[in-house]
Amino acid sequence: MKLARKLCSVIVACGMAASANAGVINYDVDFDAATFEGMSRQNNVDSDYFVQNNGAIRIYSDSWFAIDLEDTFGIDSVNLDDSLTNYTLDFKFRLFQRRGDGGLDRGEPTSLPEIGGLFFADFSGGQTDAVSSQSFNLIGTQNWGLDDFSYTNDRWQRFSIDLDNYLSGSFTHIVLVNDCDNECGNTQVRFRDMTLSEVSAPTALSLAVLGLGITGWRRHRRSV
Repeated sequence: MKLARKLCSVIVACGMAASANAGVINYDVDFDAATFEGMSRQNNVDSDYFVQNNGAIRIYSDSWFAIDLEDTFGIDSVNLDDSLTNYTLDFKFRLFQRRGDGGLDRGEPTSLPEIGGLFFADFSGGQTDAVSSQSFNLIGTQNWGLDDFSYTNDRWQRFSIDLDNYLSGSFTHIVLVNDCDNECGNTQVRFRDMTLSEVSAPTALSLAVLGLGITGWRRHRRSV
């Protein structure tokens, strides 16, 4: 009987521990269904993008295209200053230039964009200009944006960025960047398999319940 009570207490404590675990919400970016907005202060008449059959998106020419979080995921904005949540962006990135457009075998480019990467923009207050402290320059000739992550491959390269460790404030859009103010040929930046993950910290109530469960388990343990 005592053994049965002990096993029951362990099961209850483990269940309470599971309820106190952080919650995770994954927002998978479907580029084919996402709502894009071109940044008028950055784009030109040749700016364009194309979504491939495999779900990857190509960004051409001098282009800054923004994914609207509200239209795409139903969330107004992401607040990186909220201590109860943590956000991570996972994605694959590739720099590409077709061989006929000057690229080498396997699409390795012979020219680089000035900025190839991501900008996390807050357009809710009428922001129109890019902000270097809110951008990641994965590869490019310009010394602009955060350089903590670098594209060092000639194929697809996976990135996982803990946004709270590098950025602050809020953002309403994720901007895909292929900045080419000067000529950079037909070099493209490509993105695929992009997921924005929100991790919520356990609430005070769930931690209190967990503590009661562990206390009860300890008492039963001493009585066996």
